[in-house]
Amino acid sequence: MSDEKENEFQRSAAEGSGRYLVRNLQTLELPALKPRQGAPNFVFKDPLSYKVRELAESVAPTNSTVLLTGESGVGKEIFARFIHYASKRSHKPFEAVNCAALAPSLLESELFGHEKGAFSGAVAQHIGVFERANSGTLLLDEVSEMPVELQAKLLRVIQEREVSRVGGTETIPVDIRIIATTNRDLEQCVRDGEFRQDLYYRLNVFPLKIPALRERPKDIASLAKYYVGHLCESLDVQGKSLSEAALKRLEGYDYPGNIRELINVLERAVILSRDARVLDPEHIHFGAVSAQPDESDFGLDEDTEADDFELRFKAGDDQLTDIRRKVILATLERYGGNQTLTAQKLGVSVRTIHNKLKNYDP
Repeated sequence: MSDEKENEFQRSAAEGSGRYLVRNLQTLELPALKPRQGAPNFVFKDPLSYKVRELAESVAPTNSTVLLTGESGVGKEIFARFIHYASKRSHKPFEAVNCAALAPSLLESELFGHEKGAFSGAVAQHIGVFERANSGTLLLDEVSEMPVELQAKLLRVIQEREVSRVGGTETIPVDIRIIATTNRDLEQCVRDGEFRQDLYYRLNVFPLKIPALRERPKDIASLAKYYVGHLCESLDVQGKSLSEAALKRLEGYDYPGNIRELINVLERAVILSRDARVLDPEHIHFGAVSAQPDESDFGLDEDTEADDFELRFKAGDDQLTDIRRKVILATLERYGGNQTLTAQKLGVSVRTIHNKLKNYDP
């Protein structure tokens, strides 16, 4: 792949993990993740991710329709943008629409456009994404959520390569490459009558499954380092790095929310670390929020190691300090007052344990 295409992919990776309704590549800005210079050549490092990339590279130069599947938050849009940038259409428009985020009437207008006066409130002509993406690529995100009544119209556009605006009579030819994504089993949706079988076959030309983050653990460290830099910039805080112990803790979690959840965990860590330049395990928190944590929240049974702790918080600094105190004291008690072993199990330095204990009441 050329350096130019590689740089395009870097930008797509930086931009590709947020939620959206409709957006254009040139105007896209995620609230928490903005492109920055010096991005790594490839944010995914796991061999499984490289295999997926090889498949994406194989289909990119063609005009074939691609169906990206996988759990929510695995990075389907990242690969969709990668396919676009590695294609012959890379310098043409890339448009994306979330089929689950708009009401059916709004989705129809956004997809196909409408003429002035087509319906109440249509005070001006609106050009839909099919026309805006002409000569380029259109990403239909969460296509499984598209209402059945719109699926027939989508099928016709794919077959005829022309679109008619709502309220209009003119047919406009369009030349686009379609990439669709879903986190559901489309075959099951077809069996359940929720998705048209003929449309499914039109979209399922080149299916590509993006593995869950837990299936590619070697991606976690590289993704974490990559996004910490973006988060520090977007939160307007000094640059931070991740300690080896923090990375180990991050790698020990299974991320049911995938990359999106990892980013949330990292944003929380950056906020909690305050002026610290290094993110340590004590800054890494997983799981749900608990209003009144007690000893049972820490999982301090005989078989639980410190890496399994899921510290939960909701209130301010005082409550979080109390949570840390309880964890340290409980771990210290479990290991017979041995500060070295306590520090090892909690993934912090002995000096940190010693300094914390000096601040606690006897």
